[in-house]
Amino acid sequence: MARDRKPELPKGIREALSAIASGKPLFARKEALGAPPSDALLAIDSVRARTLAAAMQILADKGVAALSLRAIADSAGIGLASIYHYFANKDELLLQLALTGFHDLQREIAHFRTLPEHAPPMRAAARAFFNFVLAHPALATLMFDEHLMAQHGALREAELATIAAYRASMEEDDRLPPEHQENAAHAIWAMGRGIAALIASYPPGEIPPDRVEKLLAGAAFLIDRGA
Repeated sequence: MARDRKPELPKGIREALSAIASGKPLFARKEALGAPPSDALLAIDSVRARTLAAAMQILADKGVAALSLRAIADSAGIGLASIYHYFANKDELLLQLALTGFHDLQREIAHFRTLPEHAPPMRAAARAFFNFVLAHPALATLMFDEHLMAQHGALREAELATIAAYRASMEEDDRLPPEHQENAAHAIWAMGRGIAALIASYPPGEIPPDRVEKLLAGAAFLIDRGA
């Protein structure tokens, strides 16, 4: 990339910023930025899948505070006892949602690395992360929740596996010396975590678009220039 060229925001981010400027909510919708992640749920039996799908939709629409087991049961059209058959408590259900989020984020990183318009690979992986956060801010917040992380080793392992997927993009990018790739992957990931927290700290539709643009353009600049 030329040193004097301004980093370009990917199409998904530009569309999200336009939606914000028009007063539309930032949270994902089926008709807007895409339905809540669900591919990882397809292999699970019907009642459990319906429970998780309903929980994911409530999370996207109203945030984690609205995720009561009763609300999930009503939305899914199942009995509360059916939820307790699969999840001992709300914390266990939140854990599964967060694990699903990391699974889908890994998939997005792998997909963006195959798209020539997002090359080089390290930038493509970063854009996958930022697009995911813009589309699913409440889910991203849940994925990085300190309480869940501290309580569940499986969630920490899922994050490390996702960082490894990001690092793999660096190994395909000859701009960064191999001896710095692992440390850089963790540092850039931490920056992405911070941006995710800032985006998700606003109520739906209320984050200033110029702040999002500065955050993402700044991150793109550092990723492109820092290698």
